[in-house]
Amino acid sequence: MSFLREEPITLIARLVRSEALTNDDLVLQKANRVAFEFDSIDARMSADEALATIADRADRSRLVVLKILTTAEKFQYLADIGGIRDGQWYRINLLPRGKKPGPFAWASSLGDAGYDEIVPFVLDEIRYLFSEGDSPLSPVGAAVGNERALGQAIAEACKFPERAIDKSRAARHLLSGAKSPHKIVVRDVGQASFCSAIDQYGNELFHLDAGWPISYNKKTASSKPKVKVSDVPVILSHWDWDHLHGYHAIAGLAGGIWIVPVQRLGPGAKLVAEKLATHNRLLGVSSADVSAGPLRLGRCNGKAGNLNQTGLCVQTTLQSGKTVLFMGDADYDLVRPRLSTLPDFIVATHHGAKFTGSVVWPRGGSGRCVVSVGKGNGYGHPSDVAVLSHSGAGWSMSFTCERNGMPRGSRYLGP
Repeated sequence: MSFLREEPITLIARLVRSEALTNDDLVLQKANRVAFEFDSIDARMSADEALATIADRADRSRLVVLKILTTAEKFQYLADIGGIRDGQWYRINLLPRGKKPGPFAWASSLGDAGYDEIVPFVLDEIRYLFSEGDSPLSPVGAAVGNERALGQAIAEACKFPERAIDKSRAARHLLSGAKSPHKIVVRDVGQASFCSAIDQYGNELFHLDAGWPISYNKKTASSKPKVKVSDVPVILSHWDWDHLHGYHAIAGLAGGIWIVPVQRLGPGAKLVAEKLATHNRLLGVSSADVSAGPLRLGRCNGKAGNLNQTGLCVQTTLQSGKTVLFMGDADYDLVRPRLSTLPDFIVATHHGAKFTGSVVWPRGGSGRCVVSVGKGNGYGHPSDVAVLSHSGAGWSMSFTCERNGMPRGSRYLGP
């Protein structure tokens, strides 16, 4: 039985993303609920035990993904904090539903197939500890000081593996041998992102992200995809679970070489990075341009600390000579290096959510765009506003979920 079935639950948690639920008709934006998502670990252990868990040398089920649903104003009040941003660390207490009123929360511990279970809670207490990059903190009371010391030890252990940094040259060498794809398949993985470049026989050449729905979007999942060729390279746009959860959940992905952005990590993400680095399968890319074979990788230049906006974007050329642009969850205006030619196909950024700036235009004034999204997801994706922005720019839209009378399923870009 997962320790989440015990009570009460206390976690040391890193805020990895906060996303307002899409509601295009909402008048009072302050009333909008926000999904606060954390990469966390059981706080009821010593620093040595916690570090062994992150290194996958102890009980990995003590690693937890957590979502709290409330308004930004309520979150700030409960945490007694003035501003919310990714990379903040908290101590969080959870209670089973019905024990007391409070914001709803959902947690899942790491199992053999990833973060698969889901346990409902209410938020009992949340205490801000520190932010990454803070200067040395002033002394506090013993209890808070112990919590903060544990949190800081965990945060230090969650740094991106040093031996995998500055691997752009190795990434370029690996990709130089890649064949030009016949098509890109945008796989129906529900509320997640998993695309594969395939040849004319359907064999995978490389993957763009490796996502599978996290527990609280499990209802959007389809049957798990099966890859025909195991251990081909995975190009990860950024370290969000709906883009990398396939490492745990989908056979044939963990054994490949992963080309990834160098970003700050939480405990569960660090376990993945450390496992890959230990087997020399992690290539961290920091430079703005890695061009090789049919691929061109760029580093999005968004706000530091924001996983969505500082990851990798990918341009790939098909055998037909047409190009596909893949942004992950980043705004189109952040693509680096600048596009030398407009794309013929795109995978819509951020599952069709709202974005800042303009939509990239299709070459020749028209092109095909696929939205990788799961119907009934917890964020309200896709946004009608974003869909209209794409179609207004000349993109013909299709979706991996059921929509407009079309059944759900994987979609293809190309030839």
